[in-house]
Amino acid sequence: MKRVVILDPLWPLEESADVIATLDVTLDKAAEAVGDDVVAVLAAPEQRVPADLLDRAPNVRLVGTCSTGYDNLPVPELQAQGVTCIHVAGYCDDEVAEHTITLASALLRGVHQLDRFTREGGWWPFPREPRRIRGSRLGIVGFGRIGRLVAAQGNVLGMDVVAYDEYVDEATMRDLGVEKVDIDTLFETSDVVTLHAPLLPETRNLVNARRLAQMRDDAYLVNCARGPLVDHAALGDALIHGAIAGAAIDVYPVEPPPADEPAFGWPNLMVQPHSAWYSPAASLAPYTRQIDDLARFLRGETPVGVIPGGS
Repeated sequence: MKRVVILDPLWPLEESADVIATLDVTLDKAAEAVGDDVVAVLAAPEQRVPADLLDRAPNVRLVGTCSTGYDNLPVPELQAQGVTCIHVAGYCDDEVAEHTITLASALLRGVHQLDRFTREGGWWPFPREPRRIRGSRLGIVGFGRIGRLVAAQGNVLGMDVVAYDEYVDEATMRDLGVEKVDIDTLFETSDVVTLHAPLLPETRNLVNARRLAQMRDDAYLVNCARGPLVDHAALGDALIHGAIAGAAIDVYPVEPPPADEPAFGWPNLMVQPHSAWYSPAASLAPYTRQIDDLARFLRGETPVGVIPGGS
């Protein structure tokens, strides 16, 4: 019987049994995909699929990741060999947008600092003045699905929402209550900058020392997207020297971060355990949607989550 190798040890196989019951395949959890009987490989973001996969499993025709990002897949190499690559887009958009606007609001209101201040016996004067959210400028880098949800929530809060995305036109942003600005203006004028760009070679270290220097010293940065979008060392330097007022990060260069992660000692920084994506519904959705797409593919149908650029 044909095998679908699942590289993720946490994959809930019981949720997939009914979907594949009528298909001539078995689901096999394994550390690697090897053998002529392997027709598909499914992974989580933590598992990197090798570019030479077909040398070990020559009959693989589908490779998927149960995540929105797919930098763990060698997509061009696989597609060049006729392999369909799939991902799960949008399953946690609401959660990430909600987490982002929550962190942005918490930074502006000084929630994390005031919590610590109170626990240490403080009362008045405050260590950092809470600021009004209404009227604050929210700068959104990347205006895809999540960026647009963040913008909608910022508009509800009465924020002045601006965005930068070279692939989205001014009219589209305007229709959604957002002003399109260039990236320099966004960093120079925003009270809070939030990141929602994909991790690509050209976006790695998008927020570097120069960009951080453009921000006002009372401005904040929120990153719930990908850790390498930000030059980690430059962010630490900006926080230590007070070049920006603070930041909140849910993602890191290495995940999970090591015990000696330097960010844990940086001032005015809120850290999160890559939790922006999570809700009970979102925790199950990528698995069920990936199996549904696998079933479509095995029935000769086009999967919903095909990654553009290939078959």
